[in-house]
Amino acid sequence: MKNIFLSLLLAIMSWGCNQMASAQKEDKPNVIIIYADDLGRGILGKYGQTKIATPNLDKLALQGKTFTNAYGSNVCAPARASLLTGLNNAKAPVHTPGGLVCELEAGIIDQATFDKKIYRSHNQGYYYIGEMAKSAGYHTSYIGKLGFGYSDTKEMIDSYGFDYHCGLYDAVLCWSFYPPHYRLNGKKIPIPNNPKLSKREPVCPLVGEENMTYSEDIWLEHALSYLEEKKDDPFFMIYATQLPHGPASIAPKDFKYKDQEGWTKQERVYASMINKLDESVGAIITKLEELKIADNTVIIFTSDNGHEIQSYTTVNPQYKDPDIVYDYESNSFDQSKVKPNKEQMYWDGHHSGEDIFNGAIGRRGMKRYNFEGGLNVPYIVKWPGKVMPNSESNLMIADYDIMATVSDIIGGEVKPNDGISILPTFLDQEDQKEHDYIFFKCTTGSAQDVIIKDGWKLINELDTKNSDYKLKNKAYHWALYNLNDDPFEKQDLASQFPEKVKEFKRLIDKENNAKVLYK
Repeated sequence: MKNIFLSLLLAIMSWGCNQMASAQKEDKPNVIIIYADDLGRGILGKYGQTKIATPNLDKLALQGKTFTNAYGSNVCAPARASLLTGLNNAKAPVHTPGGLVCELEAGIIDQATFDKKIYRSHNQGYYYIGEMAKSAGYHTSYIGKLGFGYSDTKEMIDSYGFDYHCGLYDAVLCWSFYPPHYRLNGKKIPIPNNPKLSKREPVCPLVGEENMTYSEDIWLEHALSYLEEKKDDPFFMIYATQLPHGPASIAPKDFKYKDQEGWTKQERVYASMINKLDESVGAIITKLEELKIADNTVIIFTSDNGHEIQSYTTVNPQYKDPDIVYDYESNSFDQSKVKPNKEQMYWDGHHSGEDIFNGAIGRRGMKRYNFEGGLNVPYIVKWPGKVMPNSESNLMIADYDIMATVSDIIGGEVKPNDGISILPTFLDQEDQKEHDYIFFKCTTGSAQDVIIKDGWKLINELDTKNSDYKLKNKAYHWALYNLNDDPFEKQDLASQFPEKVKEFKRLIDKENNAKVLYK
């Protein structure tokens, strides 16, 4: 407690001193986006986590501003498309099939088939966040999981505006923390002792072997080297960790919660993954301090979508089936408790203790669902001398606001998009523009379109009572929730407010039929 208080005191003193000095500085601020994968708000200590320690992220929150009403998409790829383009995911390009890199390397498809399937003419004409940063004179880098459009090539990544890239070209390959290779500026780098590809899905053991290389170690090493190399130049870096995306997996050396009593092995592995993520954040911040560029660097920490439960429960240890069978007697996703002769049902999204970490903070749903538990994400910004330490905002923001915000910070070329700059809120200024509404086109089997306006939320949700799991028949219905009074989405008010439903559906149709203005 004493260390936390001292850290907060020093941060506030630094903020006050730097406010006076910042007007005299002409240095362009560096910008780092640390982009977690499937991380619910409730997994961080700042947002109420009690079982898993996240000291570095908690310190980041103490030294910066925390947002409590931030939204991502309900799954990975659409969120990353919005991050890179500033467009909501009805407009952002995200259509190339995943797994193409894996299929090619495993011999399932030939090069000609790969070349035909990976071509994305619809990507031409979009304006990307990397291009925007380059227009402001920044060196740009993307490290880790791209996962945008599922499969990529070096030419595609170059077109997004990134000078430096280290990571994986295929979202399916990211389903393993022990990939057989990675790419460094287009060059294929084999990883000795990691499992080879023999089918579409990569091998990912729950706990790796001692001689294997855990991918997070690779991304972090290159990120720290990049910071060292570019310390004297303005840079924009996206650090897109795979953590804590499923399947749950950890290296033996990082199995911190190995001996935790009362948890399943998968839960112990998952908690260790969160610890690994927290350590990576700490390492990046420490490197900035060592290089004496921390005071001139903006750090934005967030996630692509809401909390994931499947990755550390027995419902889906190998991350294969996105459909949830829920046992309503034991309140569990444990498939050993779903008896063969029992009627199988889709999950309605209401939590009843099946998640020991409470990653969604009790909010309905999780990843893949269009409820709050699937869309709400953590969001923390630190900017010494600019952002008031230990502050908080409930401004409604979306993943597609990041590009507009970064553009405002660094002075990049602006083109029309769906985002708003939230820099005024970063700086506690009063001239903050707000969204009239935010929109997400959710296309997974458990979620459809969502619009949120004035505290009201209209969603086309899965009707579990009228859906047949055995026949894989899914029914949907429009539901309306007042999030101000009902943040857990328990009371559907659609029948009581039919005119509001009509109004919101018109807005949804408008977004689904809108065209990209700068294409």
